[in-house]
Amino acid sequence: MLENAVARRYAQAFFAIAQEKDLVDKLEEELKTVVETIEENRELKLVVYHQLISPEEKKAIMEKVFSQEISEITVNFLGIVIDKYRAPYIPAIYEEFVTYANESRNMADAQVKTSSKLSDDDLEMIKGKLAAVTGKTIRLQPEVDPGLIGGVVVRIGDKIIDGSIAGRLAKLKETLLQTEVKEIGVRN
Repeated sequence: MLENAVARRYAQAFFAIAQEKDLVDKLEEELKTVVETIEENRELKLVVYHQLISPEEKKAIMEKVFSQEISEITVNFLGIVIDKYRAPYIPAIYEEFVTYANESRNMADAQVKTSSKLSDDDLEMIKGKLAAVTGKTIRLQPEVDPGLIGGVVVRIGDKIIDGSIAGRLAKLKETLLQTEVKEIGVRN
């Protein structure tokens, strides 16, 4: 819970700067680059997230790694995050920033999980239905999960629509467990 509150606060401040300077798309892309680079590089990740490495050392490393790829605005923002010992929150800050950016664009990201790859027509149909329900432009992120027996699971923000067979079976099981069992008289 703390992570969400901290990430939201930093993302909101950075988003306000991005809007003020009309750089939402650019700064979103820069944060994405930072997060992906940190997550893909084990040594960098250990250094950036380690609590015993000083903020000055972390900032020097971050500036060396990213100075050619990101703007001074993003470098300065990351410096503040690091100074406040919030570096482990950078991925969550990015996620919150994307949420704010999507809201400003009247857009929503939707993850669609299925047991096999969907056709382009199926994806467009799902996209259209989600757009009609939410009133937003939808960006689909399809994912194949062979563990699903069938059906589809859609996640938009913190809402999950579980139309999978496994989900239906779980609901049926719950209903059956809550149903009162009545004794049936046995005739001799």
